[in-house]
Amino acid sequence: MATLDTAVYEPQQHLGPTAERGWSCRCVADADPSSIVRELGRIGDHLGTRVAGRAGSLEEVIQPRAIADAHPRSLSARYGLGTLPFHTELSHRTKPCRYLLLGCIDPGSPAAATMLLDWRNLGFSQQELDLLEATPVLVRTGRRSFYSTILAPGGAFLRYDPGCIEALDARGRNALRLVEDRIAGAASEAEAHHWRQGDILIIDNWRVLHGRSPSDQGSGRRLARILIDA
Repeated sequence: MATLDTAVYEPQQHLGPTAERGWSCRCVADADPSSIVRELGRIGDHLGTRVAGRAGSLEEVIQPRAIADAHPRSLSARYGLGTLPFHTELSHRTKPCRYLLLGCIDPGSPAAATMLLDWRNLGFSQQELDLLEATPVLVRTGRRSFYSTILAPGGAFLRYDPGCIEALDARGRNALRLVEDRIAGAASEAEAHHWRQGDILIIDNWRVLHGRSPSDQGSGRRLARILIDA
């Protein structure tokens, strides 16, 4: 039976605001790209072990991409420069990374915000949590596709990514629809981070779903990204 045991989600005490609301922001005084990446690495190495991203790199620079330019199994391949839906980073892996670190090299023009939503505030009942923890779904990741559940055992994290998770039966469709409906209903209450050069976001990926507002082709938006296991 899934329960929202807050101890599961409590990051190290030094994270401060991240421990309280699931994410925090700080700013690098020297907004040079190398300084931003270096600070991301310093924070990340203090939190845990770096995890390689989709391209196999421990340090990445990401930017909005049109559908034709995106990785074929990424959210951008489906949504392009439009709104990227809320999701859990690395949902396509057996265990999503614990922390997502983003640093703003260039906010772009027009700037696209990063949207943040604590899934624990979506109002799931105990019966709904049990459904999410017990119902199998298919996580598509090419030849390494696997079966899992939307809610990890004990409620450790919510695995949600509309780009890679598929229902296997009617119960699975009900579980996915439940999450989709709750996210849609809470979207207006999500927090929006409007980037400034040098900003760094520390996101508890097991607790906070994130997305992106629409962007323009060639906006120049560039974020450094490091993924952390803890």
